[in-house]
Amino acid sequence: MPSSLARFPSFALAFVLVLGAAGDVAAQTPAPAPAKEPAPAPAPAPAPTGTAAAEGPRAAGTVGAQAPASTGTANLEDNKFATVSTTEPMDATEAEISAGGLFTSGNARSAALTGGGRFRIRRKIHEFQAQLLGNYAQAAIRQADGSRTGQLTAGNVQGRVRYDVYFHPRVTFFTMLTARFDPFLGLNMRMRVDPGFAFYMVNQPKHRLWAEVGYDFLYDQRRIRRGADNTNCPAGTSLVLDVPNTTAMMPTCAARPSVATHSGRLFLGYSNLLSEYVTFTTGLEYIQAFAPFRSNPVETDGGKERTKAWVNWDIALTTALGKRFAFATSFTLRYDNAPLPGIKKLDTITSFSLVFKFI
Repeated sequence: MPSSLARFPSFALAFVLVLGAAGDVAAQTPAPAPAKEPAPAPAPAPAPTGTAAAEGPRAAGTVGAQAPASTGTANLEDNKFATVSTTEPMDATEAEISAGGLFTSGNARSAALTGGGRFRIRRKIHEFQAQLLGNYAQAAIRQADGSRTGQLTAGNVQGRVRYDVYFHPRVTFFTMLTARFDPFLGLNMRMRVDPGFAFYMVNQPKHRLWAEVGYDFLYDQRRIRRGADNTNCPAGTSLVLDVPNTTAMMPTCAARPSVATHSGRLFLGYSNLLSEYVTFTTGLEYIQAFAPFRSNPVETDGGKERTKAWVNWDIALTTALGKRFAFATSFTLRYDNAPLPGIKKLDTITSFSLVFKFI
């Protein structure tokens, strides 16, 4: 132990001498020169008065900020009607046919057929629709001698074309032409021309509710039986209509071969895609005549004037059976408040059809 303590002062003295020498070396070493600061950039030349650069940058979204020219929103050629929603499907093409029937044999023999087709095309704000529908039914009537004779019990053909211009997401202008051939109404043709406006309260891809208002022009071309006996026609009528299942003892008569009527039209429609496979649609139409407002008394049962008005109602339920096929059930009601003598006011049609979609 004593020998260790004797050596400690010498070691300490040596350590102090080394530190002192190192400090002298550091003091004699020159410090590195500070880095030179970069020269300031020259000030830009002032922009001409009145330019955007002179006014300074604008905050995004402020009034007066200009949208990029590449958006094309100001191009009138591409956006002729700027109010049309860009999220609404602008192009669509649909085509389908439907057919149904009922056949009985044995004690009762009858056949009933129904069929039709529908076409729709939409390009931007323009839409065109065409529809054709026909019904036919015949029954075998037993005679007194035991034989059977075929008798027509239903037969009509209806067609419709319609053109719409969607100048607003919820408002369209349309023109519609409807033609109907129905001998049971004593008609060779019933033509309706219906221009008007449609207003969509709910306009979604799977749910639509809309109303239509407009003008209706009706033209009836009646089926005249040439050379028929008119002795049993009511006073004031001299034309016997060619109506199936009528006889000379109970004819359907009219005073004129044709008639034109000016009316107002209201329509309410509703469509709902209840599920991926089931669609429900319905529409109620009311047509009120104003020129002439009432029917000709000699062409009305009872010889009394009646207000000329029509009510039409359609309801349908369609169930998809696959990508191309669907099954449709429909009910149609047609009410005429002032029909010709011997013709009932109310007609109804209930049909079941298989629908095939081409497109």
